[in-house]
Amino acid sequence: MTPYDLLADYLGPQENPYTGEKYLLEPHHMAELKALDVDTISQPDTLWLLQQEGDEVLDYRQAVAKYLGCKQTVEACGDHAFVGFDRYPAEIIQFLGL
Repeated sequence: MTPYDLLADYLGPQENPYTGEKYLLEPHHMAELKALDVDTISQPDTLWLLQQEGDEVLDYRQAVAKYLGCKQTVEACGDHAFVGFDRYPAEIIQFLGL
């Protein structure tokens, strides 16, 4: 929801846990993320929020409020990885019109 706030504690040298690539997370990266934020979703019909209340990273209520007017699937429990995501591919393909 606000990655510029979530990542502020990680400024400095970092390492990608999957590739081992090293990089430097700097304040200007937070400014770039903040510049991408919007107050109002201009085309809510193009977005689908898949959210679980047990998300340990994001407060699901903030996502529900931010994406008000968008298609929303909010499930109890779960986590940030969205447990059971494999139940949705066919619906996602249909939603995207693919």
